[in-house]
Amino acid sequence: MGKRATTKSESRKGMLIVSLILLVLCTALLVRYYTLKRQYQENMETIALLEEDKAAEEERTQQLQQQEAYQQTDAFVEETARKLLNLIKPGDTTIKPREGE
Repeated sequence: MGKRATTKSESRKGMLIVSLILLVLCTALLVRYYTLKRQYQENMETIALLEEDKAAEEERTQQLQQQEAYQQTDAFVEETARKLLNLIKPGDTTIKPREGE
């Protein structure tokens, strides 16, 4: 079998097809790049929001721990007894309003 001679028009068609394939591939890569870039930016924004939420929850946790520690003190027990149960300590002076006023 002998080699077939290629003509200029066949050579140009081949180059055109290769060029079109490369153009399509480059376009696909460019679209994928911008899609990934947009997704990355969205993910970074989400991470920033989640870090803010995390910081707020850590602060809230610290406040709750402080409140829990205070509720275990004698001062809290005394304050609660005075407010809710109207208890008084020996030696305290109570003032009662008159019923007519």
